[in-house]
Amino acid sequence: MARDVLDLVEPYLSPDPASWSRLASDIQWRRTQLLLLREILLEVRKLNRSDAERREEKA
Repeated sequence: MARDVLDLVEPYLSPDPASWSRLASDIQWRRTQLLLLREILLEVRKLNRSDAERREEKA
């Protein structure tokens, strides 16, 4: 069974910025990309849920 993308990304997103200060800038850039992709995915899921709810109300 495929794992959820959010579950795969979470371990790489440390909430403690101090732990990221020792890392190379390219890794920090990757972390920023992961954060952005996670937020996009959450927003798309929210839009899909609201669209599905609207369709159910019309039916």
